[in-house]
Formats: sequence, C-alpha cells, structure tokens
Amino acid sequence: MAVVDAADFMPVKPQPLRRRNLFKVVRTIRDNVVAAWSEEAYERDYIFYKMFMRRVLLANHPDLIRHVMLDNVANYVRDPLGQRILEPGLGNGLLTSEGLDWKRQRRLMAPIFSPRRIQSFGPLMTERAAALGDALRHGQQIDMAEAMMHVTLEIIARSMFGADPASDVSQVGAAMDAYQVTVRPSIPDLLGLPSWFPRQGAAKGRAALSQMDSIINGLIERRRMLIAKGQPAGDDLLGLLLSARDTEADGSAMDDREVRDHMATFFLAGHETTATALAWAWYLLSQDAVVQAKLWAEIDSVLPGRDPDWGDIEKLPYTRMVIEEAMRLYPPAHSTSRVALQNDHAMGIDIPKGTAVIVSPWLMHRHRRYWAEPDRFNPENFAAPQAAARPRFVYLPFGAGPRICIGMAFAMAEAVLILATLARRFRFDLVPGAKIEPIAKITLRPQPGLPMIASKR
Repeated sequence: MAVVDAADFMPVKPQPLRRRNLFKVVRTIRDNVVAAWSEEAYERDYIFYKMFMRRVLLANHPDLIRHVMLDNVANYVRDPLGQRILEPGLGNGLLTSEGLDWKRQRRLMAPIFSPRRIQSFGPLMTERAAALGDALRHGQQIDMAEAMMHVTLEIIARSMFGADPASDVSQVGAAMDAYQVTVRPSIPDLLGLPSWFPRQGAAKGRAALSQMDSIINGLIERRRMLIAKGQPAGDDLLGLLLSARDTEADGSAMDDREVRDHMATFFLAGHETTATALAWAWYLLSQDAVVQAKLWAEIDSVLPGRDPDWGDIEKLPYTRMVIEEAMRLYPPAHSTSRVALQNDHAMGIDIPKGTAVIVSPWLMHRHRRYWAEPDRFNPENFAAPQAAARPRFVYLPFGAGPRICIGMAFAMAEAVLILATLARRFRFDLVPGAKIEPIAKITLRPQPGLPMIASKR
C-alpha cells in the first residue's frame, strides 16, 4: 500500500477569509476551526486580519512564535475568548491560570510529575493496554477512538484516584465528554458579548459540569475525611495534590477548589489528548503497510513474546516516531491564542496592544516551508538527524515556552507503552468505506469515531 497522503483526509481547504461570507466563516470557526484556514495560511510567515472588532495575528513563523511564547511571554496572556470557553469546565488550573497564580501552581505540580513518579505508573499503563488486548477477538470491529479513551481514562483514573470507585471515575469521564460536545466558540463569544448573554448548549454544559463537580468534590471530601482520621493522603495524584506544599513561598497547600480544577484539567489533558493522539496513530498506520511493517519489526525485536515495561521505552524509537508523526499531522491541541497586553514589535512587524495572536500547531506542522512533504505520513521526520535540523517552535504538540505541558513525559511514555502493547498482538484496519474527518473541539478528534477491524498477528 502506498504511503498515505494525509491531505486526502483533511477537511477541504476554503478560500481566503476576505473572499468568504462572514457568517459562513464564523459558523466554520464555531464548528471546526481547522477547516477555516485558507491555503495561504499553510505558506505565509504571518497574517493580520480582523474578525468583527478584533485585530488578529496568525503567528506562523518559528521566530515569531518564540517571541510570543518565550522571549516576551510576559506581554501575552490567554485570550479571553478561550478563557470563557475553558474556565467553566477547567476552572483556574494550569491551562487557564495566569501570572503569579500560574507560577505557584506550576511549582506545586512539579514534584508530582517527577521522572520517578511517572515511572511508577508504567506498569499500570501496560496493564490497562494488555487488558484491552486480552478482551479483543480476531475479526472484531472496534471503535479505536473510543477504546483509546477508555484505556487512558482507566489509567488516569487509577493513577489519580487510586482505590476510589471506578464507576465514579467513569462518570467524570462521561460528564467531561458531554461538556466538550457543548464547548465551542459561539457567535456571541466571537462578537465579544458578555457571559450572561444566552448561548446555545449552555444548559447542557452546565448540567454536565454539575455532575462532574458533584463526583470530584465527593472524592476530595472522602479523601480529606480519611486524612483527618490519620490515614495517609495516598500516593495517587489526588493524594499528591492534597499533600503538595509551596515550599518556595509560604508553605501553603491547595484548597479544595484548586484541587478540583487540577483534577478536571488532568482528566482533559491526562487522558483526552493522549487518547486522541493514539487514535490518529492507529488510523495512519492502517493506511500505510510500509510504516506498519517497520513498527512491527521493531516491536518483535525488542518484545519477543512479551509486553513492554518501562525500560523498553528507550528501545522503541520508531514506535515513538510514529506517535510524534501522528501528533504532527493531527495535533490533539490544535491551536492556542494570546492577547498582547502592550504594543510590541517582532520580525519587523508591529503588534498593537489588544491584538489576539493565534499559534496553530495544525498549521505549523503542515507548513510548506518547514516540511518537505507536509501532508505525507512519514515517521522519519523524527529520526535524530531530521529532528536536529528542524528549527525550534516548528513542532509544538505540547505547546512551547514556560507553559509547555507539564505532563509531556507522562503522555509520551503512556502512548509508547499502549501502542507497543497492542501492536504486538494485533493489526487494526479501517472498516472499508469509512470516511474519517478531523473535527476541532477542545481537542482534534476523529469523526464519526474510528471504526476498525482487529486482526490477530
């Protein structure tokens, strides 16, 4: 089978914004923002445009991205539009907080994501993937997007809540999923209307959040009661959050609201993004027999008749390259935006105060200047020589600068272990005739799911 050209499965690229009906542009941004970009967005260094009363800059050059996300990061804060969408569900966690509040949270989180802590979750990652493999039968049809959500949900649930009831955790996952379905920039959002203005789907979103909060707050309360009785906080993420102290400042702990916000953030960033990356990896592998054969050759050599453990991760470089390439073509975190607090100047262009600056991994990962065959699935893009020759800030699936994802090492280890565990046992083929489209919500999901046939190797 020929190497897949991922462009064959991309949404049709529309005409430049200025030539299109504004209402249609807004509707496209609301429903699937990655389909709104014009062809020039895949080629230009930057584009200025106006959306209603907003001045917007698409930062599409690694030096410009570095300026905004690293060199002058203090001048750029989270876009209020994105905050209005994310804050109801994620609260004031690491993804949404700013300034000193964010720095304090990052300090408190750092020990939780130390290499030793992450390694301790390795057996759980392999175990949950193996459980899925044990349950699959030759010739069985499975929605791999849903299956990956289930596996990563179990991993984050057990690493986050330990022995707490799995049923509660599953309900949190279902509520978060229901919330994400309602989360999209509405026309009132794009117009900058206040939060009290009615928005479509708001009631369903509030109901999902209420269910999620009830479960998470109950888990926190039960754990605090056990601690009050003299029991240890626990070595799972919830226990570590409750035990964390800001030793560099006043020694303070997190209050229940902070713990709740971090747990909600971990549910999204800790299972949704990894599951989505894995789903796209399975999809791309199903389209390319050559890459699939190379993956199997590595796995069979490193893992003769056994599942992987932590020490095998470094021995599976091609497996990692497959995941990195899947995240290039289909980055789970597809875009982010900042707003300039003061006038700025970079790369010879003026950036006025109040400008919304968009950084899109979706665009940078397919930019015609930085990738020889930008729409081709080619894991060799991440072989050591190619990766070393590429400019920084061209590949940014986990963000960039001080706010780079704190769980990056956790996610990559999890993805490698899951992919290797399942690929050792099965080949997964896309159901004939299935048409898969990337839909950008909070993450870049395959729609309408990922129906595949499992075949034992």
